[in-house]
Amino acid sequence: MSDQGLESFWINIAAGVVLLAIVAVLKWSHARWSTGNPAYRRFVLAGVGLCWIVLNSAYAYVCRSGTFLFIFLSSAVLVWIVHSELNQFWRIGLVGADRQIASGIDFQKALRLASSSLDFLGIGAGKLTDQRPEFEEAVGRCNRPDRPVRFLLCRPNHPDLGKMALSANKEPALYKKTVHDSLRMIADLRNRRAWNIRVRFYAEVPTFRLMFVDDSICLASYYVLGKGTGAELPQLHVVRLRGSRDVDSLYFAFSSYFDRIWSDAAGEEWDFRQYLE
Repeated sequence: MSDQGLESFWINIAAGVVLLAIVAVLKWSHARWSTGNPAYRRFVLAGVGLCWIVLNSAYAYVCRSGTFLFIFLSSAVLVWIVHSELNQFWRIGLVGADRQIASGIDFQKALRLASSSLDFLGIGAGKLTDQRPEFEEAVGRCNRPDRPVRFLLCRPNHPDLGKMALSANKEPALYKKTVHDSLRMIADLRNRRAWNIRVRFYAEVPTFRLMFVDDSICLASYYVLGKGTGAELPQLHVVRLRGSRDVDSLYFAFSSYFDRIWSDAAGEEWDFRQYLE
């Protein structure tokens, strides 16, 4: 073997040792980041990406030989770290999020997802009933004799609705009218089409809006009344995990919360006549 070939051989060996050391350091660092201050997690991927660029650039400049292999292996490490960061959300059922509902899975798109079942918890479901064609089609697709479409809503005469309207500098009866109009449309579908729809009322004005689609998807957002239409707020996409325990997914928590409130509100079943006269 020539001196040049021998030198290249040892350079590649050294590069391999360095790469293994880098991999070990990155894995150790990732483990530390994973259990450290959550406020700094958002900077992890940016730091890893910067390290990847610096290391590959330095290797290509100093060693030259074996650059392709070095980049390939370092990229594999980068993919592993990115997958680890994403998998911490996927394995608990959190598969996506919208910074704003309007630019993500908005109310029309959410209704179009429904094909076999639909449950909703919110103030009045006005954001859904405003999308009249999509709403009627979604309820029609989900209509089953043995499984009702369920709505947990506020009564239109709830005293807090007037207070919230005043705090938002709106007419005191505005939110009450919104709930009333929504109930009227739901009742129309139930009475005119004889669809299996049930509505229950509960005492507290909700903090969250929860929509369950096909027993597999939960869209979770929250209310800030008086701050726009609500479509400007964030939304989580949570799915029921398959092939693992229900309790391993956030879907279980949201679904159990809905079922508990639905059960507690058993005495508040709407007769589809009150508030419509």
